[in-house]
Amino acid sequence: TGASGSQVGYDVSPFAEKGTVHDGRQAMPLLYDNSATPFLSEAERTFTPAQDWTVGGADSLSLYFQGLADNSAEGLYVTIRDSAGKAATVAYSNPAATTATGWQQWTIPMSEFLSAGVKMNAVKSLVIGVGNKSAPVKGGAGTLFIDDIGYGRPAR
Repeated sequence: TGASGSQVGYDVSPFAEKGTVHDGRQAMPLLYDNSATPFLSEAERTFTPAQDWTVGGADSLSLYFQGLADNSAEGLYVTIRDSAGKAATVAYSNPAATTATGWQQWTIPMSEFLSAGVKMNAVKSLVIGVGNKSAPVKGGAGTLFIDDIGYGRPAR
């Protein structure tokens, strides 16, 4: 995204990760480098047309991530932007999320975005970022795997 220090996918085929997957046959490798300004690494998916993520009473966004032991310790965040341009960012609770060596499920209540005025029935883009969005600082580099991004209602 813009001038961030990220790359989605590998340089050579197969571009997706085939060995480290949570479910299915592939995961998204997110290579990050926060050593230079803007000290953030982002991957953005834009939806045309905007998507309604409230279908079926959905109230949560969920994704799985896994890092590598030798990654630099960085935070993880998700930003949702609606079709009116309103955006909100939610940070993962562990500021060293990128060092988690097993799959971690992150479930975010949609109320986190709704309370900031984001229309979850008009989602225009989803950003997965590495670093500290609210206070970027120089960091390091590594690889993060993302898998099974979805929205719905968590099992109770």
